[in-house]
Amino acid sequence: MLEFSVRTHRGRVREKNQDCYFVPSDGPIHLFAVADGMGGHAAGEVASSLSIQAIQDQIAPVRHARENFDPPRLEAFLHTAFLDANERILQAQKENTELEGMGTTLTVAAVLKGELLVGHVGDSQAHLFRDGEHQQITEDHSLVMELWKNGEIKKDELRTHPQRHMLTRALGTPSPPQVDFYHVALQSDDVILLCTDGLTSMLPLEPLREIIYSTATLEDRVQALVTKANDQGGLDNITVLLIRVLQ
Repeated sequence: MLEFSVRTHRGRVREKNQDCYFVPSDGPIHLFAVADGMGGHAAGEVASSLSIQAIQDQIAPVRHARENFDPPRLEAFLHTAFLDANERILQAQKENTELEGMGTTLTVAAVLKGELLVGHVGDSQAHLFRDGEHQQITEDHSLVMELWKNGEIKKDELRTHPQRHMLTRALGTPSPPQVDFYHVALQSDDVILLCTDGLTSMLPLEPLREIIYSTATLEDRVQALVTKANDQGGLDNITVLLIRVLQ
């Protein structure tokens, strides 16, 4: 069983909230997603909402088909959903020139039979918190991540580098997106964090971990993370989704 809580906020600087998210309604396949749109005017908002709509439409016909899904098939299903999202964004750009150049990140977490499967494009993130420890599940598809891996910047510059928002992968590109997948065996009391970079660019790991490991309710922890990110400047839209494994 799972419990979850989610909150999205436009932050203190941006005029619009171009983040979007998806949480499950019912069924044995628990699927969650966050997307961070990019592009001028309403374009980023359109791109992120199109990607989430693709996830929602793909999951709807198979929501109760637990017996037909194992991790490899679920990964193939999610890969199809990412491709569908990319095609929807490209088609919208063809139909409306004002949307040209828009794109979005997309990070999806599916929980099935005690296993977590994460599909990922962009720099929205998935994290695992277990027994006082922390693991970042996803790796950002960003210029600063490539600079760090090449030894050109230090790790503590990842959050503050002036080019930190430049992505190396996103949905909305002519080429089919390359999707990274991660598999994690879950344990009771694990907490999974899905978030856009409006949270992680504002909060270092230690205050983030302190809030997540607090004894507050899941809803209060989500609110505390959003509030803390805004207190630190709120320079971008903030979406926080916490999932706790009950048993």
